[in-house]
Amino acid sequence: MNNISKIILSISCLLLLFLNVNALEINEPQFNPNIIHPGDDVDVWIKLTNNERSGESIENLRVTVNSKYPFELKQVNPKKGVYEISHLNEGESDTAYFKLHISNDASTRDYRLDVTVSYDIVEYRGGKKEVISREYTKIYYVPVYGLANFEINSNGVTITPSRTEEVKLSVSNRGTGTAKQTTLTIGSNNMINPIDTTKYYLGSIDSGSTTSFNVKLHASQNTKEGSYLIPATLNWIDEDGTEKSENINIGFVVRGDINLGISNVITEPREIKAQDTYVRIDVDFTNNGHGEARNIQIDMLNEYPFRDSWSNANFKNIGTLTSGDVKTGTFYIDVDKDAKSGTYKIPLKITYLDIFNNEHVEIHHVNIFLKPKAVLEIVPEVYVLKAGRENKILLKVQNNGTQKAESVKITAIKNTAQPFDYPQKTDSIGTLGINETGQGILVIDVDKKAVNKDYFINIEIRSVGDSEQGDNNVYLSQKTVKVKVEGRNKSITIPAALIVLIIGFGGYYVYNKRKKGRSD
Repeated sequence: MNNISKIILSISCLLLLFLNVNALEINEPQFNPNIIHPGDDVDVWIKLTNNERSGESIENLRVTVNSKYPFELKQVNPKKGVYEISHLNEGESDTAYFKLHISNDASTRDYRLDVTVSYDIVEYRGGKKEVISREYTKIYYVPVYGLANFEINSNGVTITPSRTEEVKLSVSNRGTGTAKQTTLTIGSNNMINPIDTTKYYLGSIDSGSTTSFNVKLHASQNTKEGSYLIPATLNWIDEDGTEKSENINIGFVVRGDINLGISNVITEPREIKAQDTYVRIDVDFTNNGHGEARNIQIDMLNEYPFRDSWSNANFKNIGTLTSGDVKTGTFYIDVDKDAKSGTYKIPLKITYLDIFNNEHVEIHHVNIFLKPKAVLEIVPEVYVLKAGRENKILLKVQNNGTQKAESVKITAIKNTAQPFDYPQKTDSIGTLGINETGQGILVIDVDKKAVNKDYFINIEIRSVGDSEQGDNNVYLSQKTVKVKVEGRNKSITIPAALIVLIIGFGGYYVYNKRKKGRSD
């Protein structure tokens, strides 16, 4: 076979193949909606027409849609994804119908859709039925346009009443399409208002991306603690060219600042000195902030020269303080006798909860001024008293305080249960400077029958403050002095022995006299 013959044969085969393939006309699929987005249910129509030669018919026509991501076939035909036509005469048409669901997370792109067509061509020649089977697959690309879907986050920022604060906002595109020419307009409510700029151009925001910017907001001083919504409007153009607008509320938390302080301190007595006991301290606590402090617990942490008064726990719970509230806590302390004058700071540990139940701990201080004071002590010595006699004892008094003591006087306090009388129970010592020692004399008459043992005599020390420093107060304190009584046994034993001796001699004399009379 020469080359020309081969060419003619090839053209004939191609022509025959063209005629056979194109005997069934398949139109482009029609979709509803025309613009497809993720999540849509899409109606699909495919028109088929028998364009076979005269006398040929099409039987057993089957149209099959092969679904792949992001398409999901819905049940609209007896067999899902298959449309069957039993017979098409020459020139007749029919439309295959399908329904597809588009996956919600489909991004913007063209997705492949395969449509397979199989059928039989039937022709009768000379009364004899001839059947030719055909099957082929057509490939279509279906455009899906992703949609932008936004979130606005205030990033947990809190706003304080009566302040203007710069807040960072984040706009995130959680959708499947790019938003173009995006703008955000910030609104206001009765309590929170934007300052300066209210409209922000954000440009294009791709799917899965986030853009951040700063907004100035002012909260009214009357804004109470809690959560608030501020209206905002987003405008953008979707990938299919549609202009979109969405109203979004932005959530903010208003948290008032808590500013606890000590507004006043009152003590009883007003002037605190060394050796004072049960000193009452009234402390006024105030909240100068805008927030609310709850379950406020106050612990006074006493250190030398202070200590908690006996049977008193300096731990108080004053409850809740809202903005501007004032409450009083009362504490009691004792002052050490050796405390030096000056200003001392007593720490107060304050524990409280905010409205979100977060615990806070603060340390505040109460200033206490100790005034100078004379502290008079009796220098301990051994004092021996003789029973049945008047005894003079010399008491030494020392000023261990921080202030001069004037008009110092000692007085013995009589105890009727003791065998003592005081011919001189008071003596003046005069003025004692700091660390200075003075002497006073007491005369004690000890009963002759006093038992030999140790006794404790109560001594009252009276003094006046330093007049040069304006202290004209009178101070009284009581001290004890230990004395030892001796001499009772010796004063009683000698007369008793003499009496016994006299009785003995008397008895002996009478006995001898009677004996001599009997002998005469």
